[in-house]
Amino acid sequence: MFKHLVFTLLLIGCLTACKKEIDFEYHEVESFVVIEGQVTNEGTEVLITRSRSVTDSVKGRCLPGATVRITATGVDETIAYDAAAQCYRSVFKGTVGETYTLTVDFEGHQYTGTSTMPPPAPILSAEFLWFSMLNERMVVYELWATDSRPTERNYYWYRMDRKSSHPHFLDKVTTEPYAWSVFDNRGNPPGLLYRDIFCMSERTAQEDEEDNWKRILYDGDVITFRLMAIDRPTYEYLTSLRAGQSGGANPKTNLTGGCAGYFTAASVTRTAPVVFSYKDVKQEASFKATENQK
Repeated sequence: MFKHLVFTLLLIGCLTACKKEIDFEYHEVESFVVIEGQVTNEGTEVLITRSRSVTDSVKGRCLPGATVRITATGVDETIAYDAAAQCYRSVFKGTVGETYTLTVDFEGHQYTGTSTMPPPAPILSAEFLWFSMLNERMVVYELWATDSRPTERNYYWYRMDRKSSHPHFLDKVTTEPYAWSVFDNRGNPPGLLYRDIFCMSERTAQEDEEDNWKRILYDGDVITFRLMAIDRPTYEYLTSLRAGQSGGANPKTNLTGGCAGYFTAASVTRTAPVVFSYKDVKQEASFKATENQK
């Protein structure tokens, strides 16, 4: 694992050392509906937007006017549009083991998706550590959680958010995604889940260049973290989404009807919010399997 990681880093260094200006020609395509739906143990949210041009920097807003329903055995919930939250939202909570169907009727078209809710993965510990590699110190977020079904292949989605009050962001003090990825339980200790999430290097933080502000953690940043147990179709969608972010391909959807997006029934566990401080970052004692997330 370590040799592979070193080789990857060296390869990236070689590639980024060669600079050549490349012009990309983007072909405009007709926009289509994008649906992002979640039923969890915390409630239900559905976001309906339209695809945007790669040159459009304006964030899409949720589109009102749809009829959104969640159904299952003995369940038929209509999810109303919440103008304040800018999404379709309900206090309806999912149950582990139940299969849910999302149905969206919008502008004469119907879109559907199904998902089965897996058991949660209780978080055992989560903390920031210093990790040394190639004469570079990195800030790493180390996560340990319980794998509720260690004899089966299980799938997980994590997301770290941060709210910064640093002067760099005074005009935009909001909670924003910092890092996310998906993984399965292969290669983990029996009954346990482990992730090392690379955040930034010490040198990057010290240089404090504007291009890296979104990756640099500052003293006083409020960090929240959630771990979601998801089913395989959701995992495959998110895996293809990450691949598409660099390759330009549309991600594999688990929805029918001609839209993009996903629907998942997921179990969520969270850590308590943490105020980041460099003096609280611990020194890691030994090398473990790691994962570099950008």
